[in-house]
Amino acid sequence: MKRVHIGDVAVRAGVSPTTVSHALSGRRPVSEATRERILQAVDELGYHPNLVAKSLRIQRTKSVGFLVVDISNPYYPTVVQAVHDGLADQGYVSLIGITYGEPAAEEMLLRDMVARNVDGIIIQPMSLTPAEIRRIVGPLPLVLISDHEGELYADRVQTNDCEGIAAAVRHLSDRGIREAGFISGPEGRSPGTLRLASFRAAAQALGVTVAEEWIDHVPFTRAGGLEAGRRLLALPNRPRAIICANDIIAVGLIDAAREAGLSLPDDLAVIGFDDIDTANLITPHLTTVVNPARDVGAACARALLRRIERGPDEAYTVDALPTHLVRRDSA
Repeated sequence: MKRVHIGDVAVRAGVSPTTVSHALSGRRPVSEATRERILQAVDELGYHPNLVAKSLRIQRTKSVGFLVVDISNPYYPTVVQAVHDGLADQGYVSLIGITYGEPAAEEMLLRDMVARNVDGIIIQPMSLTPAEIRRIVGPLPLVLISDHEGELYADRVQTNDCEGIAAAVRHLSDRGIREAGFISGPEGRSPGTLRLASFRAAAQALGVTVAEEWIDHVPFTRAGGLEAGRRLLALPNRPRAIICANDIIAVGLIDAAREAGLSLPDDLAVIGFDDIDTANLITPHLTTVVNPARDVGAACARALLRRIERGPDEAYTVDALPTHLVRRDSA
C-alpha cells in the first residue's frame, strides 16, 4: 500500500501542505472550516505524520529515556506513571529501561538511550556516580533521582529521607521502645545507605540502642526481608523494633515475625519506607514513611522539560521533596 504524504492531504483538502501542517500542529491559526476539511481528508486517506522526518527537521525526537531500578517494586510504577503523564502532556514518549541497580546494565542502557537520540534521560542510579553518568550521556539533558551529595552534574530530584527516618525513630522512642534494628538494602547501594546512616544518627540523638548484630543488608525484596527477619528474630537478644529500608523488605519481615509466632506491635514493632499501596492492605497495616512517588515522577518530568527547553547554560537545580511518617498498626 502506498504511503500517504502530507501533499496528498493538501490536494484532497484544497489547501497548501503548509496549511495542513499548521492545522495538525496547532502552531498557527487556521479557520475552523479549513481545519474540518483537512481533518476529513486525513481520515479519508488514512494519513499518519512521519515522525522520523519531523524529528530531523526540528532536531528533536520527542522521546525520553527513563531508567528505573525494579519495576516489580510497586513504588516504581507509580513514579513511571507520573513521569509518563507529565511528559505525554507535552507530546513526549517515554522509553523505559530496567537496570536492576547493576553498573553494567546502567551503563548499557544509558548508551542505548543516547544512541536512540532521545531528547533527555531520567535515571535513578544505584551504582554509577553522577560524574560517570554525565561522561556517558555527554551534554544531553539529564535528571537524577538521587541523594548523592557534592558537585551537581545534572538536575536532581530527591526526597528528604533523613526527615522520614528521624520521624520513625522518634515514634519508637515516644512509645518507650529503646532498642531498634535496621534492615537495609545491599551494602553500598542507594537509597539504603542514606536511610541506614539516618537511622544511626537519629537513634544516637534519641538514646535508642542499636546493636551491630541488629543491622542487616539484603536485596530490596520480600524474600530479603524474610531472610533478614529470620536471622534477627532468632537472636537471643533480638531488637524490640526494626525499621526497614523499604516496604517490600518490611512485608518479608512481617512474614518472618508471623512464622516466629510474634504479635505486632506488642512483641515487635515494624516500620517500612515508601508507603506503597500494599502497606495499607496487609495485616497489620504497616506503619511507614511516606515517600511521595507521584510527586517525584512529576518533579522529574518538569525538571527534564525545563532543561530541554532552556538548554545547558542554566545552573543545575535540586528539587527536594518532604517525607513523613504515617502511623498504622505495626508500630
